[in-house]
Amino acid sequence: MSNDTGVAQSGYTESGYMPDLPEIPPGQEAPRMAVSYGETLRAIVSRRWLVATFFILLAMAGMVSLGIWQIDRLQQRRAFNAMVIARYAEPPYDIAENGLPEDLSQLEYRRIQANGALDYANQILLTNQPGPNGEPGAQLVAPLVFANGDAVLVARGWIPHDQIGEENWPTFNDPPDAPVIGLIQKSQPLEEGAVVPEGFAREWWRVDIARIQEQMPYTLLPAFLLQLAEPGRTLDTYPARFVNFSLDEGDHLSYSIQWFSFALIVGFGYIQFVRVQEGKRRRAAESDRAITALPNDRGPLLHE
Repeated sequence: MSNDTGVAQSGYTESGYMPDLPEIPPGQEAPRMAVSYGETLRAIVSRRWLVATFFILLAMAGMVSLGIWQIDRLQQRRAFNAMVIARYAEPPYDIAENGLPEDLSQLEYRRIQANGALDYANQILLTNQPGPNGEPGAQLVAPLVFANGDAVLVARGWIPHDQIGEENWPTFNDPPDAPVIGLIQKSQPLEEGAVVPEGFAREWWRVDIARIQEQMPYTLLPAFLLQLAEPGRTLDTYPARFVNFSLDEGDHLSYSIQWFSFALIVGFGYIQFVRVQEGKRRRAAESDRAITALPNDRGPLLHE
């Protein structure tokens, strides 16, 4: 409601006296209630929002750091994959002829060739070994004896649990004098205090070369070979030969994108939040000024 003074009339409601805002005189622009993004950015660094802004920036910095860390992990993974591919492509290293270097890491992921005779009479079983798809089973491990009388243990492959009986082992023998190609593996010491039965133990749960040496009639090399599958050999040919590592890049790239996205969402969301709150504050201030400008003879503030 308005009268000829250009000021909106007040009125009563069920809850009491409610003043109307004054009408805008002709030719005068209405006060702007919306807050621009420039004003919002200035508000963000003002004393009113300084503490909240500090913690938001701290959170965003942490998210960006995690994204950068995932990118670094991705670069490391790619470098590792390139190293593995390059070493695997090198000609096989003949340990019977060249022996083992002091630093076994020089041969890591490089194919190792060993020529000799597999001693099935001293073959052992590495128990509780998962198969290609996690099936229960075991690994056959046999010494490969070189011409000089030394030997190296060879993890020949996996067999399913229902075939681990010693009477089945001869069916898994390889052709005589077949060269063995594998990957070098470090010895796997048993836990401190582990008890090994006296005499010749057929079943082991780790390839502890120092302990296995005690029951062998020849000197074992201080590392063993994980035999690789020959070309054309499938996983359903026992013993199954496979390697449990992959050359993919993992989820590092997607994780980094997620962390960077989280930082952007938090930052933009905070700006929007401050913009809305500043708009509310401006509207409240304009309402207070409008009420203050009203005449004082407007009647009681509460409905009786």
